[in-house]
Amino acid sequence: MFLQRVRSRLLGGAAAFGLLLLGLSLFVAQGHAASGAGAGGRLVRIAAVGDIMMANEGSLPADGGAGIFRDLKPQLKGCDVVLGNLEGPLTNRGKATKVASSGRSYVFRTPPSYGKHLKDAGFTMLSLANNHANDYGPEGRAQTRELLESLGIGHTGAPGQVSVQMVGGTRIAFIGLAPNRGCQNINDIPGAVALVKREAAKPNTLVVVTFHGGGEGASFMKMPTGPESYLGEKRGDLRKLSHAVIDAGAALVIGHGPHVPRGFEIYKERLIAYSLGNFATGVGINVQGPNGLAPLLLVDLDASGRLVDMKIVSFRQQRGKGPRMDRSNEAAKVMLGMSGGYMPEAWLRRLQQ
Repeated sequence: MFLQRVRSRLLGGAAAFGLLLLGLSLFVAQGHAASGAGAGGRLVRIAAVGDIMMANEGSLPADGGAGIFRDLKPQLKGCDVVLGNLEGPLTNRGKATKVASSGRSYVFRTPPSYGKHLKDAGFTMLSLANNHANDYGPEGRAQTRELLESLGIGHTGAPGQVSVQMVGGTRIAFIGLAPNRGCQNINDIPGAVALVKREAAKPNTLVVVTFHGGGEGASFMKMPTGPESYLGEKRGDLRKLSHAVIDAGAALVIGHGPHVPRGFEIYKERLIAYSLGNFATGVGINVQGPNGLAPLLLVDLDASGRLVDMKIVSFRQQRGKGPRMDRSNEAAKVMLGMSGGYMPEAWLRRLQQ
């Protein structure tokens, strides 16, 4: 791990070789230090997963969550950044801000002791921009931030917030978006563009935008084509947003929110992952069929933010155990199957080999 330090501020207010073969991969450049990389010929390697809700009070795993990321950790060797969406607070404080209703409304709270599993797995940055970050109000959200900071894990997603992780001499600036209270608004595209432009103008900076948006469930396992709504809530115009932030200078866009995977797009040599689905969502959450697909995305970016390499490592969630390596590569196949017409054929052919 090349992480040197993580800091957060508010603006304006390989496993064994056999396991590695389970991912579908593309190596346009040879190795992690290819020509055309950053200073010293070095690329930045970013790992990203979707929603993480390790356990919910009342349905905790017998081992205290110790085995959740067992299969993930070996895949993160050599990664500079490990990004995920923390779906719900790590807290034992506050009061529930909504009433649970099966199929419509869920309330999540994970014991603070589970934070150590995120640190041990290798996570360096987590988005708190989602519809569960406020499930236990300001107290729960504050405790979550304090805990992550004590563990040396960055967080992003509040209005105007940009969190920075240094990788060598490169600033990696993270901006999290969601349609929910207390988050940088996903529906405010000009606001997101302004944040990206401000950061992208700084020397030696790569901007990563991560959003929690789109409808939920298997019926939304498709590429976005316009504004989306779900249960009466505006969930973003995700393709318009993604193109706009890349036009403003973003190097990478990572989506989650539908609880199922969506495809990829390469736009102006920058990668957009429209949804990485769920990755580790505990007991009581549907992990059947596409809801159980749990991709790990690995990308290499050069100093300009151009996509150089990418790899999809397929996991499948197992109820009460967490994500486990999937020898059928189903997540990768599903995501690439939706990416036709959005990625150059050369990329698709190599990824599908």
